[in-house]
Amino acid sequence: MKKYLFITCLLLAMLSARLAKSLYESGVENKRLHSNQEALMGEVKLYETEAGKSAASVLRLQLNYDELERNYQGVCKEAKDLGLKVKRLQAVAQTGTNTEIKVQTILRDSIIYVPKNNLVSVDTIKWFTWKDPPWVKVNGIIDSGKVDLDIQSIDTLLQIVHRVPKRFLFFRWGTKAIRQEIVSKNPHTKLVYSEYIELKK
Repeated sequence: MKKYLFITCLLLAMLSARLAKSLYESGVENKRLHSNQEALMGEVKLYETEAGKSAASVLRLQLNYDELERNYQGVCKEAKDLGLKVKRLQAVAQTGTNTEIKVQTILRDSIIYVPKNNLVSVDTIKWFTWKDPPWVKVNGIIDSGKVDLDIQSIDTLLQIVHRVPKRFLFFRWGTKAIRQEIVSKNPHTKLVYSEYIELKK
């Protein structure tokens, strides 16, 4: 009788441990889904830093690999084009930018020599240059009503991923959310979109 009682207690203990593990995993999954819902419902916060640089803030979206392949085929295709396996990805970040530059500069005349019928004739073209070092450089030529432009724009996007703690009055503890901050270094660039996806293993 004691033998059966011991076996029953052992089975109940194993069942309790399995149920506790299942409840813990369900709680973790519910927390992930709740966090994802907040990330999807929330908007990207676009703002300017104290230095006047364009910045964006976005909550982390935590997906498993099946969810990524089902909802972000474009990202998966890009990864495969790069020779990467989707199952090896850790995180994906996408940021959209818009660069607008208003250029006001002086047109200058330049003399060019054009070969025609074994002779050389003289012609004039108008050209201009405009710079905002080190970010933008514009060179242009206007010749016979045609414009030939050479535009170079350099930008650096700084991406910082940080933990947002839970708060109660003056106390901070644990992790409420993971957030990504992006800053554009080019003063002519404005951030218009951002998304941060972390893959669940």
